[in-house]
Amino acid sequence: MTFEKRKEKQRQYYQENRYRLCYNSLNHYCLKAIDRVAGLCPDAVNEYYRRYPFEEYGEPSIKKQLSRSSVFSHQARYDDCYDAGMWAYVYSMHRCAYMGIENVRPYINKMTRIYVICALVIHDDVKNLCKANGLKEVRIDAERTSK
Repeated sequence: MTFEKRKEKQRQYYQENRYRLCYNSLNHYCLKAIDRVAGLCPDAVNEYYRRYPFEEYGEPSIKKQLSRSSVFSHQARYDDCYDAGMWAYVYSMHRCAYMGIENVRPYINKMTRIYVICALVIHDDVKNLCKANGLKEVRIDAERTSK
């Protein structure tokens, strides 16, 4: 199989399964990895939290990624994306402590980007469900556009 065909199959698989993959990444894999590392080297993790505080390393990365993704505080998806960014920071602190990485900012930026994208994919459950089943989303509480 050629490189192009393999890439196309990977792209197609992701498109067909992206909701499940993103959901599992944010809600299962991330938490399991954090728990596993916290059990292996809790002192190192605490040291990384002390050396690389959220306010200086996590929050700027989250705000930058939200801005790049056009996610703003007045939108419903903002809280989900911000939470995903915080999980990215926590995950990054644990992984960097475990692997002994000193240059944490690029790792935090990378994981924040990945987790914000995952949050955007899974944010609107109704829209994804309707799309998967060929249905149309109707909101009862939406304002009527016609009189």
